[in-house]
Amino acid sequence: MLNFSKANRDDFFAHWKKDWPAKEFFASQHDVSEEQYLRFKELIESRSGETDIEKFLATNKEVLSLSLFLFSTGHHATWIFPKQHIRPASGATGGMIPDYLMAGLSSDGFSWWVLELKGANHDAFKTQEKRVFLSPEANKGICQLMNYIDVSTRSQGYLRDELKLNGYREPKGILLIGTDQESSNEQVREFKGAWNRLNPRIQIRSYSALLNIVKSKIERGK
Repeated sequence: MLNFSKANRDDFFAHWKKDWPAKEFFASQHDVSEEQYLRFKELIESRSGETDIEKFLATNKEVLSLSLFLFSTGHHATWIFPKQHIRPASGATGGMIPDYLMAGLSSDGFSWWVLELKGANHDAFKTQEKRVFLSPEANKGICQLMNYIDVSTRSQGYLRDELKLNGYREPKGILLIGTDQESSNEQVREFKGAWNRLNPRIQIRSYSALLNIVKSKIERGK
């Protein structure tokens, strides 16, 4: 498997395979900058809303590409597809447009992900009478991801042939929401761990976790 790095960028593109997703959607995590990290850090620490975060990530895809590092994939290459119509609107049936579809290439091959963004100003969980539950925003995001994954899994032919998502198959879901501030609560921390262990198809991650990945990538590159 050809690995992508700053040193062999030209070689990587020279050996581009026909069955890979289109080059125009390629995003290089190796190009992430300290300036991007600091801008992202400011957004997360100020607990910005979904609109501001989405606006930043849309123009800083190097940061977004590192979200797949949370799942030990995408180390060779990442492709990002914003606002894909995975189900066109038809009559009484509404269309479906996830925030992002993402493909990660690693030594194990390709993996596909559907990414849903919520604000850093929303917690993923809430506590009530010494019990932990999904917050309303997290519950909404989980339900959206379930629908996206179900529809896109049943429409893989359409997505590959019509949208040219070469190799698209069996996506998993990522919900990015909140910060690690809520994990200071031991009950919340344990419940989040249980959720991600028991629900491998839909994972809940905080923007703090992504921020740490970006920081680590920059420090390793120095």
